[in-house]
Amino acid sequence: MRRAVAVAVLMVMVLSSCADPDQKLRSAAAQSARDAASEVRTTQVAVEQLRAHQLWSQSAGQIVGDAEKGVEKATSSFSAQQPSTETSTRLYEQVTKTLDDAQTAVTAVRIALGNGDLAAAEQQLTALRQSGADLGRIGELAK
Repeated sequence: MRRAVAVAVLMVMVLSSCADPDQKLRSAAAQSARDAASEVRTTQVAVEQLRAHQLWSQSAGQIVGDAEKGVEKATSSFSAQQPSTETSTRLYEQVTKTLDDAQTAVTAVRIALGNGDLAAAEQQLTALRQSGADLGRIGELAK
């Protein structure tokens, strides 16, 4: 029985190492995009709730600060990928730009909230919605 399990594990490892490099990058892009999209959506909801007086500014600042760390983690995880074909290089550049745009919007909200400037945070809602939609499309790549 142990031998059968060991053989099965070895086969999975061999088959995954032979996978198409473009598919590996698409999978990494999709995972990073889904992670970042969740944090972008959290930031968007925090701003909307703060605007509707349903969230305290200190709580909103903490939520957005945590979301920013999550977006940074997703961005950093994806940026460690190594594209190996022309197709994967184009995908890498597109996904990296989308993740950077999301990170920029979330950071702008964190700074605005830290300065007590709800109007500046609200100005990022359009960018947050766009980033969330773009990340959502990328998140579908591996399906």
